[in-house]
Amino acid sequence: MKKTVAFFNGYYLPHLGGVERYTHNIAKKLIAKDYNVIIVTTQHEESLLNEEIIEGIKIYRLPIKNIWKERYPFLKKNSQFKELVNKIRTEKIDYFVANTRFHLPALLGIKLAKEQGKKAIVIEHGSSYLTLNNFVLNFGLRFVERRLIANVKKNTDLFYGVSKEAAAWLVEFDINAKGVLSNAIETSEFDRYYRKSEKNDKIVISYSGRLQPKIKGVEMLLATFEKLSQQFDDLELIIAGDGPLLGQMVKKYTQDNIKFLGFINHDEVMALNAKSDVFVLMSRSEGFSTAMLEAALLENVVITTETVGGARDMIADESYGFIIDNNEESLFNTLKSILANKEKIGKIKTNVSKRVREQFTWDITTEKFIEVFEEIG
Repeated sequence: MKKTVAFFNGYYLPHLGGVERYTHNIAKKLIAKDYNVIIVTTQHEESLLNEEIIEGIKIYRLPIKNIWKERYPFLKKNSQFKELVNKIRTEKIDYFVANTRFHLPALLGIKLAKEQGKKAIVIEHGSSYLTLNNFVLNFGLRFVERRLIANVKKNTDLFYGVSKEAAAWLVEFDINAKGVLSNAIETSEFDRYYRKSEKNDKIVISYSGRLQPKIKGVEMLLATFEKLSQQFDDLELIIAGDGPLLGQMVKKYTQDNIKFLGFINHDEVMALNAKSDVFVLMSRSEGFSTAMLEAALLENVVITTETVGGARDMIADESYGFIIDNNEESLFNTLKSILANKEKIGKIKTNVSKRVREQFTWDITTEKFIEVFEEIG
């Protein structure tokens, strides 16, 4: 008899983010392995149906309040909500998976699992506290976050991280993670998107992701590139993504070799990765960056920081990329060093792409999920 797995997410497709894509890819692989899959998430857009089946995945979207919809959706516990939750209760769910420990649908999934005498599998996708870039608000947010996780711990001890860093971060809450259910890529995307001929005489440095102040390190990258351009005349920087910083950065950096693409879809991001030589991600915190994995897959030298989850998993040493201190001087010196040695760039690109294709695939992660399911019975 088919087993049923239910994922409980704050968001799901068409909302685009690392957690959403993680869930979607694992769900597809589980269906191919003859599992039933349910996703319980929020109705973050009014046009989305509360119930539907897409690609064989049954989706329940719970109504939410019209505040903080893009950051932290609050459930609207009206009659429709109660009706949907009762329907979910009637589903014969064998395994409950809560993606992120603080989103309300994840907390609901943990509660429903306990009602059925089960423990939910909680997957950590971050490696630091949530932040609002305000000391006072951050202090309050940490208090709330700790209270939430204390309640979660009462109902389950099955915690996993999407990277070693994400798993290790849980120690902050006195949690010893059971293991890693890694973020990954689809190996077929290499054949689909890689175009060796697209690499040109210029060294292309890229970033793709949200343009948020003091979070992703985009300001640092732009300031560093501006200085590098005074020493190297064969450079181009391409920034893909939307967010609060975009307008400000477009006005500030007007030189010809810096391009801002704004929001682009996944196919366009992968085309950029195929064109790029170096991918820079100086985030303050990541669970396991999908953007970093995809750039490495398509032969980019990755420069990132130790606060980015998955960095040490993917970059075993400097033959695979660079993990550096999170400051402008370190970024400048690292870029200057590799730009002076194009032969070294070529070797690193090949090494890291091969490593990603061999060790970070959805097939591998899905098999680890199934091992966890078998362990808990």
